[in-house]
Amino acid sequence: MIGKEIIGQKYITVSEANAIMIDRAGEELSYEHGCALDYLQKFAKLSPEDAKKLVEELMEIGVDEKHAVKIADILPKDYDDLRVIYYKEDLPSNKDEILEIVAKYL
Repeated sequence: MIGKEIIGQKYITVSEANAIMIDRAGEELSYEHGCALDYLQKFAKLSPEDAKKLVEELMEIGVDEKHAVKIADILPKDYDDLRVIYYKEDLPSNKDEILEIVAKYL
């Protein structure tokens, strides 16, 4: 990583990261990349397409991208799970709507 610079930054779900890593798995992976791929395969709960749709639906109701991506990764089932994502902030007023949208993907 020495000598490389960051040219952009974007939030992506675990499912999307898993798809990217699988595409690159044809190349010889370093130990770290192998561990990352193993982690992503264990914790990706949705297909990349479903995860992207979920994030878009959440953003349509006013959830910011950072929280929408984290909600798509964790798929909270109740207020306690949702509170973990918003641990530094108050729960949004549309928390019921968020949980209804997530329930469609469980």
